[in-house]
Amino acid sequence: MSWTETHRRWQALREIETLANAGAEALPWNAEYADLFGHPDHLVAALRYRWKLTRDAQLDTHLTEQALEEQRRRLVERHAGVLRLLRAYDGTVVVTAQPEPVPA
Repeated sequence: MSWTETHRRWQALREIETLANAGAEALPWNAEYADLFGHPDHLVAALRYRWKLTRDAQLDTHLTEQALEEQRRRLVERHAGVLRLLRAYDGTVVVTAQPEPVPA
C-alpha cells in the first residue's frame, strides 16, 4: 500500500468518526469506502484497529486506578460515536481500562 493510499484510508476513517460523532446509526458505506476497504468487514477492522491504537496510546497504566478509570471514561465519551457504530455492526466491542499487551 502506497503512502497516498494509506493517507486516503486514514482520512476516510476520520470522516467516518465525524459522521459517527454526528449521530450516524449505521456504518457509513459508499463507493469511495468500497474502493479503499473492499468490504464493510475490512472497514470495521480498520475502525477497531484505530480504536485500539487510540486506547493504547491514551491510557497510562501508571495512573492510579481512579485516574485511569476517569481517563477511560473520557476516552469512551470522546469516541462514543465510533463505539456505537461498532456495536451496531456486530455487537462485539470490548472496552477495557488497560491497554492490551503487545506480543513479544
